Amino acid sequence: MVSFVCDTCQETLKKPKLDQHFNRCPYARFSCIDCSVSFQGAEYRSHTSCISEAEKYEKSLYRGPKKGGHQNNGQKNNNNGSGNNQRKNNNTPSAPAPAPAPVVIPAPTGDVPLSIVDEMKQKKRKAEEPAENENAAKKEKKDKSEHKDLQDKKEEKDKKKDKEKKKEKKDKEVKEKKKEKKDKEDKELKKEKKDKKDKKDKEDKELKKEKKDKKDKKDKKEKEKKEEKVKEKKEKKEKKEKKDKKDK
Repeated sequence: MVSFVCDTCQETLKKPKLDQHFNRCPYARFSCIDCSVSFQGAEYRSHTSCISEAEKYEKSLYRGPKKGGHQNNGQKNNNNGSGNNQRKNNNTPSAPAPAPAPVVIPAPTGDVPLSIVDEMKQKKRKAEEPAENENAAKKEKKDKSEHKDLQDKKEEKDKKKDKEKKKEKKDKEVKEKKKEKKDKEDKELKKEKKDKKDKKDKEDKELKKEKKDKKDKKDKKEKEKKEEKVKEKKEKKEKKEKKDKKDK
């Protein structure tokens, strides 16, 4: 089974798990481990076959697929089977037999007529190819649309989050300004009340002092009057005594 590696998170995955990983990992992009081909979006779904083990390990020595298809494979398998049976029956060890030379069968030309079965298979293949390509294109389009929807949702969510943060920041600033304004007004009101109280206390003090001064002045006048009366009375008494004394 073909294995892939995610170029975004470097996770190695089998093909059946790619769809699940594609939906989970944002901006996922896959590369085939065997042939090192990178695929955009959901193009990995169309990668159903890859290089053979012979091509992978032989590299520059690889000669490509042999012509003749199933017939050559059958002949090779029969030869290998007979060689294996002969080696099993022979008890004495022997050197490994050389690999049989590949039998090259010329490809059929256009003049060779196809059988009815091959012709029907060929027609069926030609009829199925556009449908498969169309289905693959539809699937790729759907995957791109789903991926775009996920990105749009994520962007919308991020925008909403940013908007909420801005609103929260703005509300906080408005709240702080209101608090600052209220504190300033309270301070001014408190100062105004204090000034009024100080003014009233001063006025009360002045009024009290004025009343006291008036009272003191009045008391002084009354005292002076009393003293004057006492003096007059004393003078009268003295006059009377002088008079009485004179009369005697």
